[in-house]
Amino acid sequence: MQSFEYLRAIGIGYYVPGTSYFHQRDARFKILFFVILIIALTFTSSLSGLLLGVLLGLLGFWLAHISVLPSLRTMRSVLPFILLLFILQIFLYRPTQQSTMLWEWQFLHLYDTALTNAMRMVLRFVGLVLMLGLMTSVVSTLEMNHGLELLLRPLRVVGIQTDSLVMVLQIMLRFLPLLAIRMEQIAKSQASRGATWDKGSGGVFNRIRLVLPMIVPLFLSTLQQAERTADAMLCRAYGVMPERSHYYEYQVTGKDVVFIVTGIILAAAILYF
Repeated sequence: MQSFEYLRAIGIGYYVPGTSYFHQRDARFKILFFVILIIALTFTSSLSGLLLGVLLGLLGFWLAHISVLPSLRTMRSVLPFILLLFILQIFLYRPTQQSTMLWEWQFLHLYDTALTNAMRMVLRFVGLVLMLGLMTSVVSTLEMNHGLELLLRPLRVVGIQTDSLVMVLQIMLRFLPLLAIRMEQIAKSQASRGATWDKGSGGVFNRIRLVLPMIVPLFLSTLQQAERTADAMLCRAYGVMPERSHYYEYQVTGKDVVFIVTGIILAAAILYF
């Protein structure tokens, strides 16, 4: 049955209710906290800073009392692609004058700078997946909508409809689990009709052969789901009122300020550590 479990391979996009320190913070500050750390992980060139970011991600899951296994499953699903990039980064690297050769065999050469760059790429990927997984686990859909809407409200001055922009981002993020569920349904339906479904043999080419028959039904199902979502939003008069009110209004507390200041300090440590 694991051959059909596409949903288990996606660990980003699930909110896990809880009462931890992360869950209790203002949605605006939670979003800013993770955005700052994600930007720091994206632009840092420090190997120790990237390692610090990975450790902070693991520590965040522990403090939030959330299992890190879903995010690890996400990394496992793209592990072959990452390993391929790792190997290409090592052996196709053009050495500089400061590079030192560590190993050589025929036309293959391994340099210290190439190994460092490859490790930097892997650590950056792992850190980003952990941060994104933690953010979606402690920020609910309503909090994400409300928080992003408040943070992006200044863009209305230049004529950008922030409500629509936030809704598009949320639908895009939350649609991933729905796609995985639909892929499982299509795979089980095809297997019940006699289709061979064994992901354990054949390697990459076998996986491509299995996915190709799913493209058309998955595409049609996605369009139907998008149409139903649009109809549901229209029935609820979404977008009719120019200004939307909210049942819950956020109040900034001292803990929220300490939280975002801590995020800035951690981001600076990732960039310059």
